[in-house]
Order: sequence, then C-alpha cells, then structure tokens
Amino acid sequence: MPSRKQSPARWLELSVEVAPDAEEAVADVLRCHAHSGVSIEPGEALVVVKGYLPADGDLARRRRALRRQLATLALPSPVRSRWLSEEDWAHTWKEFFPVLRVSPRLVVCPTWRSYRPRESEAVIRLDPGMAFGTGQHPTTLMCLRALEELLRPRMAVLDLGTGSGILALAAAKLGATSVLALDIDPQAVAVARENVRLNGLEALVQVEEASLDDAPRPAFDLAMANISAAVIVEMAPALADVLRPAGVLIVAGFSAESAERVSSALARTGLVVERALADGDWRALVARKL
Repeated sequence: MPSRKQSPARWLELSVEVAPDAEEAVADVLRCHAHSGVSIEPGEALVVVKGYLPADGDLARRRRALRRQLATLALPSPVRSRWLSEEDWAHTWKEFFPVLRVSPRLVVCPTWRSYRPRESEAVIRLDPGMAFGTGQHPTTLMCLRALEELLRPRMAVLDLGTGSGILALAAAKLGATSVLALDIDPQAVAVARENVRLNGLEALVQVEEASLDDAPRPAFDLAMANISAAVIVEMAPALADVLRPAGVLIVAGFSAESAERVSSALARTGLVVERALADGDWRALVARKL
C-alpha cells in the first residue's frame, strides 16, 4: 500500500512577511499545502508566516498552486524559500508546535511543553518526530473532531496510516476499548509506539508495521484513514470489509477536487457517505456501513 508518510530528506521552508491584518489570509493558503501546519512569528511591524513542503513527488504541484493563490493576495513582500535537512526541519518544527485545543474536551500537548489540564480534558502528549500528525494540519484536525463526535464507549477502532499515532491516541483517550494502529513506514511505527508509551496507553493501543491486508475482518466499529485520495480509492473495498455492520468510516487527506472521486469509490463498496467536512481546500468524509 502506498504511504504519504515516507520521510523526505529535505524540506522547503516558505516564509512571507505581511501586515498583521493579512496574516490569516496567507496562513490559510499555506495550510492548504504545507506539511503539518504553519507558524506565525510576530515582529515589530510585520509578522512572518511560514510553511513547510516535503521534497516529494508532489512538491512542484504544491509550489505552483501556492504561487497562484498567493498572487491573488497582492502581497507587498516576496515569498522567500530555503531548504532544510530532515534534522533541521524537526528542530524548526518544535519552535512553532504549540499546545493545541482541538475542542473543549480534547487537547494535544507536545512533550516539550508544559500544560496543566482541566478536570474534564483529555490530553494527548505527543512528539511527532518525522511522522505525520500533530493536530494542526486541517486533515488531522477534521479527523479528530469527527472522531470525538462519532466515537462511542467500548468501540473497537482502526487507524490506517497512523503516522505519529495521534488519531489512535485520541480514540483511546475518548473511550475506545481497543485501537489497532497500522503504518507501513517503520519510522512512523517507532514514533507512534513511543507516543503510546508516553500516554500510558499500551493496554489499549496496538501499533503494527502492517498494511490493511493484515487487519482482521470484520472487527471494527470505527475506522479512520487520513492518507490520500489515491490510497483511499484503492483501499475502499478493504476498508468496508473491516467494518462491522453500522460501522463508521472517517477518511481524509485529500482536496476538494478529489472528494467526489473518493465518495464514489466508497459508495461502490456499499458504504453510505453521510456527510463531508471542509477546512479550506481540504476535505474529509464520514461514511457508514449498512
């Protein structure tokens, strides 16, 4: 199974200096294309908005799309870019990975920051390393919010393409009885297992270096796949097979342009697409097995 979690050797940092009243517009554009989110660094008069693009096969398309969208904003300053190594990116990312309040109930806190939780909060302690998933990227954020809404106590959950393990950890924190987290990237598996240990969830979350072909059928009340349109379309029949009757599927990781193709692939398996979620150009779908 293809994976979008393969860690590239280099990252392209894009930065734009803008007036404070334009920062959100620029940040919204970068969020549509940048890996894991954006940073906004305040200055004396201007703010610097930064995003990071992985040096993968999709880099050229992302850069072209970004140029087109940023050109419509008539920015006074040019977009600056520089290459970062994998190690440099990891260090840089930590500087702008804040405590993230997903909802009044769910909080994601990086391991290098301190946070005193309220009594009602479920806090996920996370070190994403080089794996995808911090909660700041729109696709992950949509999955987390859909998961919180749809998860019921004692559900068995599958997280396909787990990356950092954030969705699997959230499921366990929110009341799942068991969670199987799969990824074919050994680095992601190592990161996810460490995050499971950091949260003391070893009894609930099992992380395996495996594909969906290795998952039991039908075994899950809820499944999640935050991957890509191509992989979801390819794996749609298998995703439907692993769900129990009335089971719920949350898929994300694709743009508005690909949403209809993904929806049609799910419908061909007999799943009923109940609704679509949107954040900028990113989309997520919620489907149910009859």
